Amino acid sequence: MAMATAGKLIALESATFTMKEKHLMMGGSDELIDIPVPTFLIEHAKGLVLFDTGCAPEVATDPEGYWGPAAKFLRNIRYRKDQVVDQQVRLHGYQPADVKYVVVSHLHLDHSGGMKLFPNAQFLVMKGELPYAYWPDRRARNGFILNDLLPTRGFDWKELDGDTDLFGDGTLMMLKTAGHTPGECSLKVRLKDFSIVLTGDTVHIRPQMRTLAAMDSDYDVAEASASIKRLGEIEARGEAKLWISHAPEDWASYTHVME
Repeated sequence: MAMATAGKLIALESATFTMKEKHLMMGGSDELIDIPVPTFLIEHAKGLVLFDTGCAPEVATDPEGYWGPAAKFLRNIRYRKDQVVDQQVRLHGYQPADVKYVVVSHLHLDHSGGMKLFPNAQFLVMKGELPYAYWPDRRARNGFILNDLLPTRGFDWKELDGDTDLFGDGTLMMLKTAGHTPGECSLKVRLKDFSIVLTGDTVHIRPQMRTLAAMDSDYDVAEASASIKRLGEIEARGEAKLWISHAPEDWASYTHVME
């Protein structure tokens, strides 16, 4: 009997900004890297699934006004209104109301800003992420925007303890890959010819796969490094490819519609 697979994986265009390599991994250089911030739409028989929601709509018109000090750390922000996640969903023939599930890799400002656009979806998140996002450590507070979270307080949230087969058929596996934040996760998607792991911010750029270097601002540096190692082992065993969300070469090399 053939294994179940996702129908289609669509990478949605979103913001781009510039950061120094050393701010993305410990031991990095002063090289400036243009970083994509994609979100992903997955077709499944039980409903349309969205992995991450990108930046808030307000950032397209006033990043400093909405993000505050964080906007100065993220250089050269490029984000158009048509790149907001609900508009990207429409671009591919769906309506935002068609999204039944939103998988939250973590709740940093460039991954959670569009959550409020999907009030009818079920939100799936690893335990520990929500309380930390509402009250993070002082050094991490610029990474979380309270106004991204507050509109979702009445939404249908489901917290998961660890690795979870979302639909019981092996097509979508949430993997607990904590460290960057307490509840950081990745999503393994089984397609017809191969599987691919959407890494969220478990890993930011390709050199981390070689060095296992975390970010110095990670919630738990040792745990973050162990999670990078775990994803590397999945790739090395041939279980799945990795799509590193912020890696510019991944955005450039992977086709943006996979079946």
